[in-house]
Amino acid sequence: MDSPSAFSEKYVPGSDADSSDIFKFPYTIDNETIDFIKEHGRLMFIIRGPPGTGKDSLSSMLADCYRTASIFSADSYFNNTFAKSKRDSGSLKRSHEYCQKKVLDACIKGIHPIIVKNTHMRKFEVQKYVDFAAEYNYTIIMAITTHKMEVTPEILAQSNTKGLSVSYFQRRLKQWEDFIPVNTGWFLNIEDSSSLLNQVQIYLNHLLKDGKFCRCLDIFDEVQFRGYFKPRKLLYCVAACGEKNTPDEIRSYYKSDSVKEHYGECFPIVIQGYIVTLSYVAALVYLNEEMRDLIYLKCNDTAPTEDDELESLTVLSVQVSEDNFKKHCSTIKFQYSSKSSLYHEEDKKREDININNCSYMILAQHNKNEAVPPQKLIDFFSDLLSHEADGNGVIKLDKFNLVEGRFRYIRLPDNAWLIKPSTDLSFKSIFTGLYV
Repeated sequence: MDSPSAFSEKYVPGSDADSSDIFKFPYTIDNETIDFIKEHGRLMFIIRGPPGTGKDSLSSMLADCYRTASIFSADSYFNNTFAKSKRDSGSLKRSHEYCQKKVLDACIKGIHPIIVKNTHMRKFEVQKYVDFAAEYNYTIIMAITTHKMEVTPEILAQSNTKGLSVSYFQRRLKQWEDFIPVNTGWFLNIEDSSSLLNQVQIYLNHLLKDGKFCRCLDIFDEVQFRGYFKPRKLLYCVAACGEKNTPDEIRSYYKSDSVKEHYGECFPIVIQGYIVTLSYVAALVYLNEEMRDLIYLKCNDTAPTEDDELESLTVLSVQVSEDNFKKHCSTIKFQYSSKSSLYHEEDKKREDININNCSYMILAQHNKNEAVPPQKLIDFFSDLLSHEADGNGVIKLDKFNLVEGRFRYIRLPDNAWLIKPSTDLSFKSIFTGLYV
């Protein structure tokens, strides 16, 4: 994953290179990604970087790409208010409070996309915006200038136009703290999430024709079934996570050139099936070769059972203490949306399911207050599917029961079911991180 790539090329601040040549990120140069982000609905760019590393240039590029964007910066406090021009600790504090309030107001109004441009050297300087994103269901892209800039105290002192010294930049660069997500993955937008969840509800209703399913849930008609599963507010297919769901577990992965190269890029999400347990509903997502290269799942030696999963919930909730993770795992009501990137892949239908080429997306849960780290669920789902797969990890189509002509399912161990849709469903997504 750390093999050299074009992404490794860096520029010296103050060079003659044009900003469009420097900041070549998927979300600034890839047309498919740009078009999808424009229609995404709720996305927040957080620009980070030391002084003199081109944050203004990057924000201008983003504003050119996304004409409906609103840009917020602590610097605007000194331009847009009657504040005194002298910058001291008091006025700087007020400037950041001013910026935070502006961003909060934008989140409440659902403005899209939001661009926050500050140095953001330390994690606590970013945290407020991450909190807002969790509260108002914004997907975050961290736009970090140092990914494209060669940065040392000497270089920055030589290139800056304010006469700042080497010692100043030495002090500033020591303040830098990485903000590592707890997971990475492919994130759906709100409209696509709604469309997918409505498709899932249809498939779940079909399971009511299986007597065992009805007996296990003690539910025998759609009226009783309605509301048993609560859909997740945020839907994403997991690419990387650790056993304890902590940032340090995926730090080296997240900082690799391969992840940086594809970070913020639009990818297809192709759903081949759905796993239904008494507690969860998850989508089985097909991964193309490029996506498989971005997978990092730290697997346990033994997969937990459904009972293990529920019994460990209390301990896991303590380990994942961040309120933001619980907000991301919170549930909503089923909602209908007519606007979606969904399409049926009739011509690319995959009859069999290769579980080695798949990851998972948690769609809904029975207990709305559960916030179980995804690795535990992934281990559990993988173990369930392995019982039906052959030695190559393939589940053949002829293993499925056929109901009403097109609906197919398999009974799995531990009171679980695998549903195979008549056609694969495909959505667009953004590869980024879950920041808490």
